[in-house]
Amino acid sequence: MTPYPRIPVLVYHKIAEPSDYDVNPNTCVTPANFESQMKLMAGLGYLTTDPAEYLKARLGLPARLPAKPFLITFDDAFESALTRGLPVLKKHGFSAALFMVSSGFGRSAFWDGEVANSPNCLLKPDQLKELRDEGWAIGSHGVSHKSFKNLDAAALAEEAARSKAELEAALGSEVSWFAYPYGDYTPAAKTALAEAGYKLGFATEKGDGDIFAVPRRIISGKSGLINFALRLWAAGKRSVK
Repeated sequence: MTPYPRIPVLVYHKIAEPSDYDVNPNTCVTPANFESQMKLMAGLGYLTTDPAEYLKARLGLPARLPAKPFLITFDDAFESALTRGLPVLKKHGFSAALFMVSSGFGRSAFWDGEVANSPNCLLKPDQLKELRDEGWAIGSHGVSHKSFKNLDAAALAEEAARSKAELEAALGSEVSWFAYPYGDYTPAAKTALAEAGYKLGFATEKGDGDIFAVPRRIISGKSGLINFALRLWAAGKRSVK
């Protein structure tokens, strides 16, 4: 395949201080660390792109890319992406893509066992629209955050198509991007996304580089600035198909 620009893709979950409510505190990147990471990206001359331009670059089509592009993604769609992530990104002229669990509007991270009254709420429809209107790309993270690794063909088709339909109804606009819960996928999962009408599928480090298994580097609560820089470098070097 013709080479295309190596574009680092990073994935976040919560921008928050970990608390007793967090079943998995590593999903929390503190606001101070997030600010430092974005300041570093800006200082290095990086600018964000979006999934649509990323896809054009992958397909060898003319794409509007900055000199040093990268892609920020948020999985699960916690409110902190709006309340704490958006202001920092706007300050640096950045945007992001966010992947919503379509049955999770206003709920907690039920798949992690977080209690219903957890302050770690997922976005509500109006908040999701607000991010969309700020220029963020909105994608699906499945209906119920089930791993796609062990689902049969019928269940994969249901998760892919239903989540797309539910999010499009909430937004009033097309949803073309998907991020696999836990980064888990199979060849059948990639087929299900294509058949449901998605244009890109995002995995995590497990991604094989196909456009329906784009690798991303997880930025966790353990990612200090040096580790973040190393993960950024590794993301830019990752080979793809």
